Amino acid sequence: MMNDAIVIIAAMPGELKPLVRSWAALETKDGVDGWQHPNGPIMAFAGGMGANAALRSFARARQVCEPMQLLSVGWAGALREELAPGSIVRASMVRDLNTGEMLPANGPGGLLLTSTRVAVREEKHRLAGTYDGAVAVDMEASTVARLAMANGLGFRAIKAISDTLDEELPDMNPFVTAAGQFATARFIAHVATKPQCWSSLAQFGKQAKLAAVNLCAAIADDIGIERPR
Repeated sequence: MMNDAIVIIAAMPGELKPLVRSWAALETKDGVDGWQHPNGPIMAFAGGMGANAALRSFARARQVCEPMQLLSVGWAGALREELAPGSIVRASMVRDLNTGEMLPANGPGGLLLTSTRVAVREEKHRLAGTYDGAVAVDMEASTVARLAMANGLGFRAIKAISDTLDEELPDMNPFVTAAGQFATARFIAHVATKPQCWSSLAQFGKQAKLAAVNLCAAIADDIGIERPR
């Protein structure tokens, strides 16, 4: 059992891919992928989108280490026009849109909103107009923040913008399973008959890759390890 570990919790393995490329992979359990840094007490987990997936990732972490600090990381939707794809947000506060709870995130980057759904363009505009100081929206940070507070652990939220405020994308919510996994095959079959979506999805794919690269560099800077090459 590894003590005093930094635990990084993401939703999707793709968000962490540049960071964990050379890390040791753990056995996947309960739908949670995990990795261990080769030279220190640093662990990373990806269990899916949403609160329940974040809870599973934390439970998996507790099976292999004693966390000292939790980092909620991953892709997020922009709630400000000036935030371009790949921009990094280090949140100062997290607001749970389901409960209204406000949780400290110990960063300089404004308010991060946590939703129960993937925010489409109309929803992002509504959130931007409703919550003063909100800069981005994700699906896991408030749960990770609550876990940190309940267990007396440090907490930070580092997010990379994958889609801008005005991004027009197909609604992905019907393809998020109850376990928080994205049903890629069903989604591809759905958009295969909608050529009007292909260009925007191709662009989104490029943006997500850029966001992952920038995110993993930011995580490395934050925890004091070498940036991924």
